[in-house]
Amino acid sequence: MGRPENPDGYLAIQVGEFARRYGTIYVPWEMWNSLRPASQEFVFYIEDYGRFRLEFDVPVRYLHGLQ
Repeated sequence: MGRPENPDGYLAIQVGEFARRYGTIYVPWEMWNSLRPASQEFVFYIEDYGRFRLEFDVPVRYLHGLQ
């Protein structure tokens, strides 16, 4: 885990709740672009760590700067 070797191929999303930041996840652009515009969650799996769900307050089409 950690920062990818080619960061241009990934979308960096800072995750947390309210004013507390937990860290950054890197999502491949092709995976991000495959989400439906009305999606408000993103489920992913990391080998040896398990399954995770990232939830957004609004549908992804309204997240500025991520399209």
